[in-house]
Amino acid sequence: MSSHVILDNVTHKELKVNTQYKKGHGFDLSLSRVFPVEFSRLQAEYPIFFTKNQKNGAGAFEAVALFGFNDNENLYLSDRGWTANYIPLGIQRQPFLIGFEEIFEQGVPTQRPRVHIDADHPSVSSSEGQPVFLPQGGESPFLGHINSVLKTIHDGHSDSADFFQALEELELIEPLTMKIDITETSTHNLTGLYTINEEKLPQLNAAALESLHSKGYLQHIYMILASMPNITSLINRKRHAL
Repeated sequence: MSSHVILDNVTHKELKVNTQYKKGHGFDLSLSRVFPVEFSRLQAEYPIFFTKNQKNGAGAFEAVALFGFNDNENLYLSDRGWTANYIPLGIQRQPFLIGFEEIFEQGVPTQRPRVHIDADHPSVSSSEGQPVFLPQGGESPFLGHINSVLKTIHDGHSDSADFFQALEELELIEPLTMKIDITETSTHNLTGLYTINEEKLPQLNAAALESLHSKGYLQHIYMILASMPNITSLINRKRHAL
């Protein structure tokens, strides 16, 4: 269960967060949402795919980094911690998130972003970890870093929406079905994911390619395609974990 509450320096003055990445501390996830701004770093270590977010009923596309093949399986997490050089922003920000608070500006209701915390996250305590606030009530350097991560994620939501709108308009997204041989007797069917349609990409006309390039989207596409060999690395991690 999660308990998302607005962070404040009175209620949470003693709050600490254990920043160690280890099993059983809320990081046992098979995937995490990621954002175009981090694709260049992600592609060196994780396979990047797309999923459809059905929570709001719209079925909007999101980019995700794949960590494992089964529910709650994170093959980048070990007794030594996180075993990749770059940790996705969606993992770095935990147990914090951006929520919205309704305020009135000149009589008009407005949604204002506020930092929230999942008070039930396993990394949260009052005795162990990085302090969120300084003794006199100011933000700790740790919270300053988290605020920077959250701002990047907040900006990344609109960037992602524009990117996927362009991909859909050019019909560059296709569903993925992949049969993976884990061992000689064990296979896994990777379903529910989407990727770039590599056949349609070179068929785009010059105007479409120029539009993608001018917005930085062509680079995003190449980073996604460059991440595909990481599936082999992920399979090897799975085999070593058996």
